[in-house]
Amino acid sequence: MSSDGDLYIAEAAAAAGISKPTLLRWIKDGKVDDARQRDRNGWRVFSPDEVAQIKARAESTKPAKKA
Repeated sequence: MSSDGDLYIAEAAAAAGISKPTLLRWIKDGKVDDARQRDRNGWRVFSPDEVAQIKARAESTKPAKKA
């Protein structure tokens, strides 16, 4: 966790109940916005508001039914 309650991508994904690869795919596909800030190493840093939006997306997405 970075300062001020911000979360790195793996932490943000875990907080939303999804995997890091899923969050990266959603960002790539434009389903959620990318982090507005990066740390000095270029890693994504998500604010609490951004994490809340990711959680909302995760809750609205239902898993695919198995055949």
